[in-house]
Amino acid sequence: MYPGGQIHEVADADVFGLLRSRPQGLTEPEVAARRREVGANRLQPPSRWNWLKSLAKQFLNFFSLLLDVAAAVCFIADTIQPGEGMGVLGWALLGVSVLDALFAFGQEMRAERAMEELRKFLPQQVRVRRGGEEQHVPAEELVPGDVLIVGEGDRIAADARLVESEGALVNNAPLTGESRSQPLRIGPAKGRLIDSPNIIFAGSSVLRGTGTGVVFATGHRTEFGKIAALSRDVRRPLSPLQRETDRMVRVLTVIAVSMGVLFFAYGVTIGRSLWVNVVFMLGIIVANVPEGLLPTFTLALSMASVRMAKKQVLVKELEAVESLGAVHVICTDKTGTLTHNELAITAVIEPLFGEEIADGEAARSLFKAALIASEVRLGAKGSDTEEDRGARAGDPLDVAIADRYAQLFGSPEPILTATRRHFPFDLAKRREAGVFVCGEEVLFAVKGAWESLRPLIGHLAASSREPEIANDESLAMCDEIVRRNAARGHRMIAVASRELAKRPNPDAREESLERGLVLRGFLAFDDPIRAEVPDAVTRCHDAGIQVLMVTGDHPDTARAIAQMCRILPVDEPVEQRILLGAELETLREEQLAQRLRDGATVFARTTPEQKMKIVTALKRLGRVVGMTGDGVNDAPALKAADVGIAMGASGTDVAREAADIVLLDDNFASITAGIEEGRAVLANMQKFTTYVLSSNIPEIVPFLVFIVLPVPLALTVIQILSIDLGTDLLPAIGLGQEPPEPDTMRRSRGQQNQRLLNFRLMATAYLFLGVIQAAWSLFMFFFVLTQGGWQWGQELTERDPLYRAATGMTLATIVLMQIGNVVSRRSLTRSGLARGLLANRILLVGVAFEVIFSWSILYFPPVQSFLKTGPVAWQVYALAWLGIPLIFLADYARKRLLGGVGGMSGACGAW
Repeated sequence: MYPGGQIHEVADADVFGLLRSRPQGLTEPEVAARRREVGANRLQPPSRWNWLKSLAKQFLNFFSLLLDVAAAVCFIADTIQPGEGMGVLGWALLGVSVLDALFAFGQEMRAERAMEELRKFLPQQVRVRRGGEEQHVPAEELVPGDVLIVGEGDRIAADARLVESEGALVNNAPLTGESRSQPLRIGPAKGRLIDSPNIIFAGSSVLRGTGTGVVFATGHRTEFGKIAALSRDVRRPLSPLQRETDRMVRVLTVIAVSMGVLFFAYGVTIGRSLWVNVVFMLGIIVANVPEGLLPTFTLALSMASVRMAKKQVLVKELEAVESLGAVHVICTDKTGTLTHNELAITAVIEPLFGEEIADGEAARSLFKAALIASEVRLGAKGSDTEEDRGARAGDPLDVAIADRYAQLFGSPEPILTATRRHFPFDLAKRREAGVFVCGEEVLFAVKGAWESLRPLIGHLAASSREPEIANDESLAMCDEIVRRNAARGHRMIAVASRELAKRPNPDAREESLERGLVLRGFLAFDDPIRAEVPDAVTRCHDAGIQVLMVTGDHPDTARAIAQMCRILPVDEPVEQRILLGAELETLREEQLAQRLRDGATVFARTTPEQKMKIVTALKRLGRVVGMTGDGVNDAPALKAADVGIAMGASGTDVAREAADIVLLDDNFASITAGIEEGRAVLANMQKFTTYVLSSNIPEIVPFLVFIVLPVPLALTVIQILSIDLGTDLLPAIGLGQEPPEPDTMRRSRGQQNQRLLNFRLMATAYLFLGVIQAAWSLFMFFFVLTQGGWQWGQELTERDPLYRAATGMTLATIVLMQIGNVVSRRSLTRSGLARGLLANRILLVGVAFEVIFSWSILYFPPVQSFLKTGPVAWQVYALAWLGIPLIFLADYARKRLLGGVGGMSGACGAW
């Protein structure tokens, strides 16, 4: 579309001609033609063969490799000694490996599709000028030649040559890796394209100011696209949850292989045949490997993310569910998160005596100055209709000023259109300004924080007389006006102006105009807190989670809002718990950490950059930090926090990209709901891990008894797989869907380094629940044998009806006892019945399946044939049902005696 690499060197007047465009923008037919020529404005998708790499990866985890090796041993054994069923076992093990891999692959592809849906749900919109009209279009629809308009907070969607700029400052860190901001200017530039101050690059973001550019590169032709093409296939580091899951897999694999090899060697030592030892080793390995556990993990996180989305918490990464449930501290914004972000002017105050003014010339002058210092985009209509008012866009504070002006004095459009220059809000100065030109009248106006304007004030406006010269006494009165209103929770904005003798030079700096200002008065804004926030904060405190408020407001306003939200107490001195941005700037990291230890809770008059300092200090104290943010400058803090939480409704694209979680309604109460759900997921993962591992012991013990004592093998490998991949799977998934327990948010916070698989969990599963199941199932095995006339030391073939009945009884007993186990696992400290069995439908279906399957093992011919089992008298089957209350009551007694200290409560007690 242009001579390669020369776009930044041409004069502004030649840019449109070079790119076959015009200041009014392209027409729709031109846009359509260029889109057909260059394609959509998106990066080239990954290779279509990447799914094969993902699929292959699933077959290389420890569990899959272990099952594959076991299957290979079965095939070799079947070749050496055919007709013993080892070939069938080999195919069963291989089938398990393949099914596990396919399930994990399916969930990964589902996650990819979910992320694509997320991108559709939060599409990046850009502002362009087409056919002479400004409009918002999806970023993907940009084409070379489009006139692109950017402003503060926008993420740039294509490479463009700048032709207009008002104090524009961009962050090119995504492209250059340098955090230093880049000021922009128009006009030709020499040197490399990447260093040019007249180019805005895709992937970068606008920190402040506005600009207009002409797009010259889109999609993979942008500088960002070229870099992305090189890094597209770079693997991301594993998340903490992924690392912990991998560790659990390795631990269980080592246990399985070690036990298998150890007892294989023992069998060889005591003279057992090679065939018997191979069968024994495979049984030990299969019994120790919980084949259905990993898919259950993935399902639990996936379903939790769906439930959280219904609570207005959109999870971008599944592992963020776990992180959110473990936070120690939440650092929250005030505006829009604790409050509605619906600013309304509650008072207009003149500066001399602090009296409210409703209308009149003084009020008109004040609002006129405030409008000049505002940036409001108007709808197409000039009349001040309801539809027109709804079309106003901009900062909520600026829109509130325009709305009030319209109510009092008519349409604000003449003033806004006559404002020839706007100085955007400066975070460091905490003020913004504008220049109004109408005929001979030239007016400079500024509005912002009173502390920022105070040194610039030369006169104070009076309602009915000439402005008075400002002195220490009158300025002190203004200080008191601001303090008194801020203490009521109002946000105070000072407004000042001065007349200029002539139109200022276009290159004049704001500082040269900010002298001898006349203070026109104060605007008191009220942004009511959300009704649900105080209770949500209380729930966080009950859960051991500290809530910090980080705001740019006046300290008195911040204190009032914090007390209304219950972040600060009302009946205690709180001065030492409020830290100002100016003091924060001077503190070293260790000093800030000490202030946090001493109870610093509210940070007022802070800048977004200082959020990063707060996060770093909190992490220095070993806290798991959740940070909210919505602006471009919040992105570093969102990235640095353990959980970055962006605003979905009001947040910038940059903030949403940097975050792990997006609040769709910008509501703090949604964070609390997400934390509760995250804690429930963590607890549920421990619950179903304990449930699944507890059945390993009754699966292992028969092999140990078989190798040590002259008795038949009480359970076959195929029967073990019917538990691990059959009856255990649905109840485990059901446990993963358990709602939060009533006291979830009243437990102390979790530990950051808590292991998913810890000693207490394994002790509860292996040494308590598993031992009970093993004892009762072996009792039923030997009961059937002795009732059938078996003698100690007598060998039975696997085709013997008595042997088949006995092994079927063992299997049915384990399946039935898992019913009592799964009900007990529903609560950490209570019986599990109190929650109601009908509340969890998946769990109910799982229990029903276990009941039906336990009967089918003994009495349904197709299942009998497949599992090689036989029938028993119904009285014996009824006796096996006593295992359900046995394990349930034993576990309940353990909870009562130990106060819930067990496999899960030790790990989850903080949740």
